[in-house]
Amino acid sequence: MLIPLTCLLRVGTMWAMDLQGIALVVTTSVAVVGVPCTLLIGRWQLRAALQTAGATHQAGLRQAETAYQAALDTVRAQSDSAHDQWLRGVRREACSVFLLAVGELVGILDQVLDGTGAPDSLRPANRDLQRALAVLELEGDAELVGAAQELVACCDEIADAALSSSFAARTWRALYARQVEERNAVTRREQLSTPVTDAVNALLDLQVRLAGTRDAYTAVETPPGVRPGTISALGHYVPRGGHPFESIGEAYAALRHVYETAVQFLERTDLPREEAAVLMRDAVHEGRIIVLDYMTGQSTRLSETRRTFLAAARHALGNHSSG
Repeated sequence: MLIPLTCLLRVGTMWAMDLQGIALVVTTSVAVVGVPCTLLIGRWQLRAALQTAGATHQAGLRQAETAYQAALDTVRAQSDSAHDQWLRGVRREACSVFLLAVGELVGILDQVLDGTGAPDSLRPANRDLQRALAVLELEGDAELVGAAQELVACCDEIADAALSSSFAARTWRALYARQVEERNAVTRREQLSTPVTDAVNALLDLQVRLAGTRDAYTAVETPPGVRPGTISALGHYVPRGGHPFESIGEAYAALRHVYETAVQFLERTDLPREEAAVLMRDAVHEGRIIVLDYMTGQSTRLSETRRTFLAAARHALGNHSSG
């Protein structure tokens, strides 16, 4: 049976329309599928970009933190170095001021001991030394402060001895000055006998005689209040080896004569009673000799304590060289 042509054409037309619909559907499906894929790919790309940016950011943060820490360490090291340098400067200045104060005080002590300096001049010098010590006690370490305190203690002991003998030192100095004035005022022949020269010679003779007696006799027992080695203690001495007198009585009489001669010559000088008494007391008790012997020992101690302080100061300042 033959199919009419019109039917075939209608069927063809419908088929053609179906093909177009299918193509449209396929195209639409591809487009619909393409959108999610594009979105998915874009999301992957965005995630990768974000990860890359995050990694770059973290690396940047670590680098910035490292740079900041390095800068902080540098600043801290520079700050510590500056502080150490400042502290050394402060300690160096404090040590210098302290040593200068010690030297100034010792110089004044020498003047007081030889009778050329006034005791009142010790006060400002001692005040300056105490101030210098206070700065060292604030800024110095234990070794430096201990050495400084020992040096100050030595100066204090010398000052006590100088003050206790200052009047006697000035009196002896004045006596010798008067002796020089008398010698300049008289002729050479008269220089052998002037009131002050006679007094000085009598005092020196008394000291020599007493020293010889102490060497020739030994004190057995002296009563309370009697100083060994004085004229009043001679009656309690016994001979030791060879002695210049046959008996203690003769030795006592000889010393008494020398003592009275010294008193008479001092009276002729018109010295104040207090000064004459000091001179006699020093001659009898070897006052100046004892003081000078003591000062010799203290001078040695002063030198040793000063060297100890210098060593401690060099150690505190980082200078370990000797000298």
